[in-house]
Amino acid sequence: MRAFNAPRRLPENVVVHVISVQKRDGHLITRKIAREITQGNEDLGNRAERDAFDTLFDHAPDKLNVVKRSLINFVNKHLNKINLEVTDLDSQFHDGVFLVLLMGLLEGYFVPLYSFHQTPMSFEQKVHNVSLSFELMEDAGLAKPKARPEDVVNEDVKSTLRVLYNLFTRYKNIS
Repeated sequence: MRAFNAPRRLPENVVVHVISVQKRDGHLITRKIAREITQGNEDLGNRAERDAFDTLFDHAPDKLNVVKRSLINFVNKHLNKINLEVTDLDSQFHDGVFLVLLMGLLEGYFVPLYSFHQTPMSFEQKVHNVSLSFELMEDAGLAKPKARPEDVVNEDVKSTLRVLYNLFTRYKNIS
């Protein structure tokens, strides 16, 4: 069970060594305890698997702009219906507003404005919006996104691309 998801990913296999000192019967008893803070890649499940975006970033960064342009065209095709436009894929999805609105447009329903923060100011509000969009995706029958909401909020380009590509593959043929 996880009690806290840090907004930044910590390295895997981080261990903190703690020295515990207790006084018993007038003597100090010292113990060294190793506490595991993070686990290896198996803790992340499918998120740790390398995918096409990892390969794209590592071996074909020149083609990255072609993929971004295709995804921007797909997103704008739908967001233009409500007079919104994306020009920078790297930063315009970090607050979750466009993701929530896009899901409503793709699925053909109105997302009540009170259910998300239209102008999120805090990190928590942005995470709420992105999490809501992920819930809407799952409700629509899409697989749970591999990215964490915190990764999208922190403007991790790979995470944003993965989420948008997931939408693109499902909805590319609707107008």
